[in-house]
Amino acid sequence: MSCAAASKSPGRPRTKEIVDPTYPLLEANRSVIESIRRETFTYGSSDVHKLDVYYPPLPGSDGLPPILVFFYGGGLVRGSRSSPPSNLVHNNLGAFFASRGILVVIPDYRLVPGITFPEGSEDVRDAIEWTIENVAEGDSNRVFLLGHSAGGLHLASYLLLPSLYRSSSAFGRVHGAILMGVPCEILPSRPQFYAIAQHYYGSAKKVSANHPLSLLRQTDDSHICSLPPVRNIMAGSEPRAISTSMRTFARECRKRGGTVDEFVLEGHDHLSPILALSSGSGEDWGYDVVRWIMG
Repeated sequence: MSCAAASKSPGRPRTKEIVDPTYPLLEANRSVIESIRRETFTYGSSDVHKLDVYYPPLPGSDGLPPILVFFYGGGLVRGSRSSPPSNLVHNNLGAFFASRGILVVIPDYRLVPGITFPEGSEDVRDAIEWTIENVAEGDSNRVFLLGHSAGGLHLASYLLLPSLYRSSSAFGRVHGAILMGVPCEILPSRPQFYAIAQHYYGSAKKVSANHPLSLLRQTDDSHICSLPPVRNIMAGSEPRAISTSMRTFARECRKRGGTVDEFVLEGHDHLSPILALSSGSGEDWGYDVVRWIMG
């Protein structure tokens, strides 16, 4: 069983500059971000089901590059694979990892109020399956998953629902999953998000029964042992409800036979790790992930 670990940045990132609405640190690197080849595809039946593929600029020395599929956050109600008006977020993440030899896929997915549980996780499944079946430039046997905040909620639920994960073409191909700043337990103490969650899950009772921590507790040990290694990454200034739920999730998953490592990004807040990539500030965690994927 893997032991919990901690990762600390040697210097505090300039968080206020990173998250400034004009994204000055990303804007300064726009030409580098936009130099990475990016193509858009359709992976489902609705106008929302689009994804962007970021291609490594140089071929790898050992064949096809590994694939990283990223699911962004947005509180279940907002978000985009390339966020206007600057269109640097989440392009910055795709460019960061692609420039380091990893093929990156960033899907859009349906949002509340247009979906109900588990349709967000079904979009996760469909995007991963489409990638495995259609992106010939990446190694479909070396797939890694990253979900931030609400995107990580959908990702965690996908992995924990045998009806979605075990029947998916991704089963056995996923070598690791990263949950970053994920609300593994959804409680009334965060009233705004809780109200949105009730729309998604259907009722307060269904929220309690189907958030990731509850799904973990309902899942049998054999399924938990079949899951890929998980990295739980939380910011040093993560909202307490999120960090507490993630630690509880990791502890209970390990007790049931799962492999979960924990990393704390000191100097970061809930949003800044994602926005830091390609900014030149606070990127250490991204380099750690590159080493993990390439290792």
